[in-house]
Amino acid sequence: MPFLKKYRLPVLAVILVAVLPGLYSCTDSLAEEEIAVGLRHGEVGPEAGSQFVTVQAAGDWSLSISYLEGGSGWASIGPQTGSGDRSSVVLEYGENTSSGSRSLAIVLTSGGKAVQCTLVQKASGSQQGPEEPSADGVPGWMELPAVETGDGLRFVTHDMTLGGIPTRNYSMLWSDAHLVARWVAYPLSTWTIGTEDAGRTDDWQYDPEIPQEYQPCLFRGFPSGGSYGYDRGHQIPSADRQNEASNRQTFYFSNMTPQLSSFNQKIWADLENRVRSIARGTDTLYVVTGCVVEGSTSVAYDNEGKEVAVPVAYFKALLRYSRSGSTTGIGGYSAAGYYLEHRAYSQDSIDTSMLMSIDRLEELTGIDFFVNLASVLGSGYAAEVEAETPADRLWL
Repeated sequence: MPFLKKYRLPVLAVILVAVLPGLYSCTDSLAEEEIAVGLRHGEVGPEAGSQFVTVQAAGDWSLSISYLEGGSGWASIGPQTGSGDRSSVVLEYGENTSSGSRSLAIVLTSGGKAVQCTLVQKASGSQQGPEEPSADGVPGWMELPAVETGDGLRFVTHDMTLGGIPTRNYSMLWSDAHLVARWVAYPLSTWTIGTEDAGRTDDWQYDPEIPQEYQPCLFRGFPSGGSYGYDRGHQIPSADRQNEASNRQTFYFSNMTPQLSSFNQKIWADLENRVRSIARGTDTLYVVTGCVVEGSTSVAYDNEGKEVAVPVAYFKALLRYSRSGSTTGIGGYSAAGYYLEHRAYSQDSIDTSMLMSIDRLEELTGIDFFVNLASVLGSGYAAEVEAETPADRLWL
């Protein structure tokens, strides 16, 4: 099946794009004179190969290679100079026969500015990660909703390593037709957030698991009518993954949707902060963040003029688990949903009108959330968790 992904060891490093302060910020509008360089695949296998490098610049530019680890001289790039945007620059790299991974940075210089992106080549004999999909190709992770593919919908998962332990970063259901993920699901805890305090890598790049032609190009954000009318709004927030490699994956274009700045930077940011606060008081918080595109009549445009659906609403479904000390829920589990229309709000904080049961959220979105909860609690108790009215003191 085309949507299935081979589970492998997590990406050690993906692609570093911005090295200048504020460059390619999700909340900042970008000037036309700013520059970008990108690769389709930031991590490659040990075999020799090549791929195109995308350059975006208004004037003359030059490219160079800086070897980071694993020796030097194993790659070449050309042409090394040019003017204006170009997508036909070729990076070639040799076979990695060593037992360790190696990496390099491609540095773009133009108009007195410099940005870079990184390629990681895996070690010889790299093995698959320990996670294997079930018979239908979908893992039985607690955060996953029911996965229905076909008709341009793809199930995609990204992995990471924490403390030497391979685990999943996040999963999504991608829509080729709308160029957004219908939902992004992931576990959230102190452990999965990480300890490196990476901040924002601002590593804007294509998702290596989705064909590039079915993704928006968003190195320069969402222009609309000649101005930047929408933020590149994360579905899994950058702050939810603070190890550098896992944070870089949150900047894949597939994790972005066109969000109004007045929504993204205010009430939605408040909800994201609250979700992290809730997670700190649990063993694990399972999160599904998504957008509603049914009924949308608005589009934003990517950097190549492709239409991206502007969602009419956003939602979060949360399932919290605490092994001990919990006086609510069933078997340590309790759940809540949030649903917000995609518009400017007069308030900056969420309220009870946006909080609801999982059952109610399923009615609004048509998505069957937390389908694997029944395997732990049984179908009857799982249904009770999803039907419960969320307590304000736990969720607001």
